[in-house]
Amino acid sequence: MKRSLLLLAACAAVLSGCKDPGAPGAASSGGNVPSFVHAAPDVVVKDVRTFTPSDAVAGSNDEYYIITFTFTNDQGQSLAPRINHFVLQDIQNRRFFGVDSGNVNLIGISNYTGVLQVGDSHDYTVGFRVPQGTTATLFYDNTF
Repeated sequence: MKRSLLLLAACAAVLSGCKDPGAPGAASSGGNVPSFVHAAPDVVVKDVRTFTPSDAVAGSNDEYYIITFTFTNDQGQSLAPRINHFVLQDIQNRRFFGVDSGNVNLIGISNYTGVLQVGDSHDYTVGFRVPQGTTATLFYDNTF
């Protein structure tokens, strides 16, 4: 009996790692995206997937938002966007910086590393480790 309960708990833990991103977001966000991710004017969100981090411990309150989006360079100068300059900022002004490696949930992500001229656009996929249930705005911060 204990073995089957343990097996059932392990299967539930594996299946809970991937969640449905929810209902479609605002039309300005692009395609079928959840309402908990908003976009700055130079970003069009295409897809959001949420995952429990592979290193999460019981009772952990974190999750990954893996966001696919198009970024248009409106920074006033040519730039080679750095992944950690893509930021999710919540209503409490907490900032979560983008990553594309360092966790099993991010395996297979490969982003454009070239220079974008002013007005050029490119697609990116970026992960953000955030507290569960975070609602935030995605933007590019070239100030640091």
